Amino acid sequence: MSGACSSLVNDGVIRGVLGAVDCQTRAFAEAGYASLTSSSSTFQVALTALLTIYVALVGFRMLFAQGGVRLSDAPGIALKVGAILALVTSWSTFQTLVFDLASKAPSEIAGLVAAPLQASTGGLAADPVGGLQAAYDQLTQSATAFGKMAGPNAQSYSSPAAAAAGALSAASGVLFMTTAGVIAAATLAIGVLTAVGPVFIALFLIPATRGLFVGWVRALAAAALVPLLGWLTIILMLSVLEPWLVNLAQQRQSATLDPQTAMSAASLVFVFGAGQAALLLAASTVAFGFRIGGRPAAERAAPAPAPAPIIAVPEVASRTQQLAFDLQRDQARAAARLHPLHLAVSTSTAAAGSAAPASRPDYWERPARLGDTYRRPAAAARRTGSRA
Repeated sequence: MSGACSSLVNDGVIRGVLGAVDCQTRAFAEAGYASLTSSSSTFQVALTALLTIYVALVGFRMLFAQGGVRLSDAPGIALKVGAILALVTSWSTFQTLVFDLASKAPSEIAGLVAAPLQASTGGLAADPVGGLQAAYDQLTQSATAFGKMAGPNAQSYSSPAAAAAGALSAASGVLFMTTAGVIAAATLAIGVLTAVGPVFIALFLIPATRGLFVGWVRALAAAALVPLLGWLTIILMLSVLEPWLVNLAQQRQSATLDPQTAMSAASLVFVFGAGQAALLLAASTVAFGFRIGGRPAAERAAPAPAPAPIIAVPEVASRTQQLAFDLQRDQARAAARLHPLHLAVSTSTAAAGSAAPASRPDYWERPARLGDTYRRPAAAARRTGSRA
């Protein structure tokens, strides 16, 4: 593998960097995965012990109905354990689902999105890697040509030719760092995260360490989104920058270099470099949105809605009060049955001309009601006075 990668040395700066990084990263990821998942590795022993303990705990909780685990959860748990075993024991499965998805899918998606632009413009945008190499070479050669034209004042930027030489030289460095440099760094990140991927996949079993797995997926997603957005920006930049590079090449051949053309080309490179940096932040923001279960953080942080107003309800009478009410009710019913007799006694007393008015017995009062306890004393006094 290293011999195949060494053949890329003479392919140019950008081709050599991108090709060598991609080749060595794939080899490193495969070797790291193999060393972790070999039968004699410490990680494999720890994973076997972890799976044994996990299955035993799940079975215990199902047997004694603890922690809300139900028998219907068994298929999901078995699927989770099977997926983890498949990813940490087979490189072909892991390579297809993790490494290739993170390293190859972004460039393929970028090619599909940029296909109409590549077909309409052609030129440098049709072959992004070759176009980058050609643009870098043109900027470097033009900077050298302007430096020769400026003569001994090339370092002082006292002439337009010296300023153009400095701008083109800086633009070539920005072009390399914001295109090949960014994509190579993202490829390296994918390779390293893939090499240690089995460790984080095993941590998904334990709820306490599941956040580490989520963080690993977010980092891998961010590293995969960077090439996707980066290649789209590169294709757009090459289609915009190509006319200026063609003019610079023609001016070099005719020895009629124009500093204004050089400054315009360098400015375009600076603008797209700033856009590439902004897309790096966008990729990180998008990757951070990945989560497993639960409510989003914004919903958890939102204040709870105001509780509905509570309507005061009279307190339910205790058992002692209920017995007292029942006793009063029975007495009232008994007094009601005696009303005719006491009415006759009162009539005979009035006919005899008694001077002292007969006092009305207590059982002439209105029978007690169940709700009298809740009536205010003032209202009860007015009612008694009106009936006296």
